[in-house]
Amino acid sequence: MTSSNSIPPPKDGIDFNALPWNLNLPDEHSYIHLTTNEDWTDEHYTAATDSGKLIDAVYSYADRALPMSPATTSLNYGTTIWEGLKCYRSTETGEAIVFRPDRNFARMTNGASELCLPPPGKELFLRAVQLAIQKNAHLIPPAGDGMKLVSSLGTRHPIMNNECTE
Repeated sequence: MTSSNSIPPPKDGIDFNALPWNLNLPDEHSYIHLTTNEDWTDEHYTAATDSGKLIDAVYSYADRALPMSPATTSLNYGTTIWEGLKCYRSTETGEAIVFRPDRNFARMTNGASELCLPPPGKELFLRAVQLAIQKNAHLIPPAGDGMKLVSSLGTRHPIMNNECTE
């Protein structure tokens, strides 16, 4: 029986050792696009029922371009929080391991405070990370062959950005 935590094996035909640290194979990636103009609420994610807009906010770059207005302040003024996480496969079990997501969450929260953006709740942040890893697991290198960067855009997933307002 397969564990609910199991992830697919690394995709064949990728030289993981030769990939630079940026968005590689964009048609293979999925991203999360979840926005708010107010505080993050149970409407966005409720851990008790594992429900909310987050669950349906995962998209494939091959099927849907990342929707951003040219007036998005993050493009013009840098008012966006970009938080990167390292993910690798366990050499013992092959499961995905995220390196210190609690510290990434703390930095995300601190950055949100500094930019006057609503910080995500910890459960929302961690579930978004989990969804991003699940949807991109085939791009995590084989055990012992390095790490993958999972962050806020591309395998840099937009977990939080300041969209333009009307």
